[in-house]
Amino acid sequence: MTYHEQPDDGERKTENGQPVPDNGQRATDHGQPDNGKQETDNGQRRTGNWKRILSKAFDIFCTVFLWIFGLVVLYVLLLFTVFDTFHVPTESMTPTLHPGDRGIINKLKLGGRVFDPYACAAGEPYEVKRMPGYGKLESGDVIVFNAPFTDSWDSVAMNMRMYYCKRAVAVAGDTLEIRNGHYRVRGLDREFGVKREQELVGRYIRDYIRETPDSVPVPGWMLCNPQDSTFNWTLADMGPMLIPGKGSQIKLDYHNTILYRKYIAWETGKPVEWRDSNATIGGKTAKSYTFTENYCFAAGDHAIDSQDSRYWGLLPEKFIVGVTTIFGRLPWE
Repeated sequence: MTYHEQPDDGERKTENGQPVPDNGQRATDHGQPDNGKQETDNGQRRTGNWKRILSKAFDIFCTVFLWIFGLVVLYVLLLFTVFDTFHVPTESMTPTLHPGDRGIINKLKLGGRVFDPYACAAGEPYEVKRMPGYGKLESGDVIVFNAPFTDSWDSVAMNMRMYYCKRAVAVAGDTLEIRNGHYRVRGLDREFGVKREQELVGRYIRDYIRETPDSVPVPGWMLCNPQDSTFNWTLADMGPMLIPGKGSQIKLDYHNTILYRKYIAWETGKPVEWRDSNATIGGKTAKSYTFTENYCFAAGDHAIDSQDSRYWGLLPEKFIVGVTTIFGRLPWE
């Protein structure tokens, strides 16, 4: 059988010899235009458009999420290392700070603290380390710190639930005393805190003692730490007292054992007692002790009504969050 090639005149024909309509559409078996292909193409284009839109939206979402996440991480890092905020709830720092005042805590001066807050809150062993700072604590600095006690003033512990804002009146290495209500640091001829407030304390206690019979005991709120008959220190007259620093060595006689025992117990983790005319640390006799931590004496400027180092004792520097730099009410408050 011989096949003859039909001439291609550019026109396609159906089986019955009818020409195929040349309008961009293929004919169906019944000779009707095939719109399914066009609808499929249009559907694919619409699907492609949606995919591009969704892909672009997803890219924008990821970008925004990463920016927000990065800013949150940066903010948290800054809170740990550079600054924090505080709010003043009481009048203990008036007239310097008033209830409702807010401020910024500078952590760069002393260096941000790094420790396990969960272990601290649970009473488990923990270690506080500081990042490098550009300075050191100075007399007169206004500081924010964790309260150095939990259930009792007879022991030292960092309280994660309670914070104070006070003035560092004396720092490690200073010798502090209170005379007639005024704070004095040996070798420094200057006022610490608010002079007028301290004068009110001295005058009030002088008047109270003068007008009260000797048979009436001094009320507890007038007594300074340690509340021991060996000292009989009051808000008007206290000290002299060495503020220990790292490397400070003291002789453990009866006076110093009573005065510093809770700080030695905190540093060593061992009980400190006076037994048979000797100091004992963990049951072993000790003639002297060298401190491993820095301390400060923190007091409120409103001296007549401030719970501070006069009552609960010295503050370990490790408990200090930072030094305040900016304070006052917000514009809308």
